[in-house]
Amino acid sequence: MRQRMNNKRTTSRREILSHDADGLKNFWEKKIEKQTVAYKYEDARRSNSALSKLREEWRQRLEHRINMLQSLQEEQRRQLYATPKESFHPKANTAA
Repeated sequence: MRQRMNNKRTTSRREILSHDADGLKNFWEKKIEKQTVAYKYEDARRSNSALSKLREEWRQRLEHRINMLQSLQEEQRRQLYATPKESFHPKANTAA
């Protein structure tokens, strides 16, 4: 009789553990599914947002401005450090 009771107890414990495992699995699957849907919604919202377009436009403007300032600085350096051509050949302009 004792053997039969032990079998009944272990069987009922397995059923409980199995039910709990299935319940947990279903819980987490639902949780993951909801989170996946939320991520997809957020990605769609961001892609439709004008913010990324504005950022790209400002990035292009800043890049153009930096290039313009760099070319201006290079031109100023050339003018500052350039020596007049006459100073190289002072006798070239004199009449013979």
